[in-house]
Amino acid sequence: MIQFINKARYFRIGQPAPKNSCFKGTVTPQSIFGGAGSYFDYTERYVGKQSESLMNYTGRYGATVSSDGNLDTKEKIETFKEKGIAALSKEGAICYEFVLSMKDYDAASNYNIANQEQFSSVIKTIMPSYLKSIGLDPDNVSWWEDFHPENRTSIVPHPHVHILFFENEPTGTFDRSYGKLPRKDLESFKRMFANQLLKREDLSKYRDMFNDINVSRKKILDQMKHINLDKVRTVKDLYAILPKTGRLQINSANMAPYRETVYRVVDGLLQSKDCANQWQIYLDALERYDSQIDSKSGENISSRMDTEISKIREQIANLVLSGRKGFEEDNSYEKILENRNHRDIEGDKGRVYKNNDIVRSKLAERSSTVPTTRLINGLLAQRQREIENEIDQYLQQRSHSMSL
Repeated sequence: MIQFINKARYFRIGQPAPKNSCFKGTVTPQSIFGGAGSYFDYTERYVGKQSESLMNYTGRYGATVSSDGNLDTKEKIETFKEKGIAALSKEGAICYEFVLSMKDYDAASNYNIANQEQFSSVIKTIMPSYLKSIGLDPDNVSWWEDFHPENRTSIVPHPHVHILFFENEPTGTFDRSYGKLPRKDLESFKRMFANQLLKREDLSKYRDMFNDINVSRKKILDQMKHINLDKVRTVKDLYAILPKTGRLQINSANMAPYRETVYRVVDGLLQSKDCANQWQIYLDALERYDSQIDSKSGENISSRMDTEISKIREQIANLVLSGRKGFEEDNSYEKILENRNHRDIEGDKGRVYKNNDIVRSKLAERSSTVPTTRLINGLLAQRQREIENEIDQYLQQRSHSMSL
């Protein structure tokens, strides 16, 4: 069931107001921060229709909250308005607006978010993280938030807040098709707000849910550290074709051509008998969290599962890559020749099977237009055929020498 509604839009200064906004004509710094009739004046001075109804919920109370603190005096209000006019007077200035409305006062009370103090506590928690998520620098953004106890035209009161923000020095970073915010950026705010509702509804349940996620994640990483990667065929094949120089970090430019292949190896490890059960426990814990978040908004907006899976795959990929150096040292051509099991099988077999330089040179000779994964798969198949041929030749030579 939907517990809240979140709408968003933005105003580009110097251009016509978006459709369905409260403005008409051209948006100016004064229409946002001027006197009577300005947006700031509307949000800051709004009062409920009946100041004593609904157990005092509909009475306007509590100061406007901003990135600069509570605007609880005329001097603070005027200072903030002057700051806003100065910022919005600069070229490329944009002002963004969110209207966040709870379904009704029963729902609002259930989450302890039914007045300005409670709403503003949540908004102050969300704003820095949200601004970063959409590519804005929180230190370069000013915002204000005001609580309204009801909609002016609704029969059932909907406690809601208006949140507006703007860059002090316009960068145009978040400037999209006029008037509307991208769906993913709106959903990001909804997820953060729904997360706060979940926490307020039952803090103990919320903590248990995250504890399940964190514990299962730790168990997976611990199990990965105990797998002997040198014995895993897919890992050994991966080590054979990785570049000899450059950073072995999954997100480095050096790894770009190999990234898909590395992650295929990682996914194979996660589905192995060592990790498959714990991996499923982890996925189930993430799914429970996402389901709870979606239930608050009534939409399929949560992506924590995707985000967390991406993070842990990245961690495991770097763990696998970090093991390549030790593997090369233990499997150098010189070490192979010293190994008792290989003393009688020298020559091409040892070089082709264990020397990474030869494998890399073969890869380099291939066409650069062919996808890397095809090159790798083809190379590994070729290497296997070469090994089998060399063993046959060796056995034939040995049989011939013994017959003499």
